[in-house]
Amino acid sequence: MPNTALQRDPLYRQIYKILETRILSNELKVGDTLPAEQVLADNLQVHRSSVREAMRLLEENGLVERKPGGKKLIVRSPDRDKLSSRIFNTLILEEVTVRELYEAIRILDAEIATVAAEKISPELLHKMEENLRQTEANLGDNAALEVLDLEFHSLIAEGSCNRVLQLSRLGIAHVFLPAANRLMKQLDVNQRLLDAHRQIYRGLRDHDPEQVRTWVLKHADDFVRGYEVAGLDLDAPVSFTDQ
Repeated sequence: MPNTALQRDPLYRQIYKILETRILSNELKVGDTLPAEQVLADNLQVHRSSVREAMRLLEENGLVERKPGGKKLIVRSPDRDKLSSRIFNTLILEEVTVRELYEAIRILDAEIATVAAEKISPELLHKMEENLRQTEANLGDNAALEVLDLEFHSLIAEGSCNRVLQLSRLGIAHVFLPAANRLMKQLDVNQRLLDAHRQIYRGLRDHDPEQVRTWVLKHADDFVRGYEVAGLDLDAPVSFTDQ
């Protein structure tokens, strides 16, 4: 790596930005091994401790990882679960409302499902069939339904074959779960959820974008009607739990 003059403090953040830029510009590709700390320190003419702190920050942000039992840092793509957690935390701390969340999901899910209707694979349709069987078998178990509902919509996103659309749902879906679970505790909506999922699945199976869009929107709007019937506040901030 060429010499790079570091003019501002803190040094470790400057080093981090240099390495981040090299990763994002594909100079360092996924799977590449980062140079050793001392090599980088000598190259940048800084103390090794600053390089070590920069490496720690790269790990924290999911850009590098250590293989089990290994010491070398390998360039990687950030973990989706960690990205989801960050978005989740941000939405909670920003105190976005249930209504805002509903509006966002309504728009995103309708567009994602419309694309998926044209692209979804037989393998994913098979997974959705199994999801529907499990949903029917667990209609009395809200905790199981929460997981199955999340999986169902994740399969639709995967069916879009578009990573940007898939990533757009990260965090949002998990924030929505406590609100949905709160509604399940107030009203018996589980059968309606299954019926909507079946209709969405049929549209996907038949590659019918119009049916899919129609039922995704009905499914989202049904949530709002349920909230109103249950006397729950759509303009209340989303919460970490379903209490």
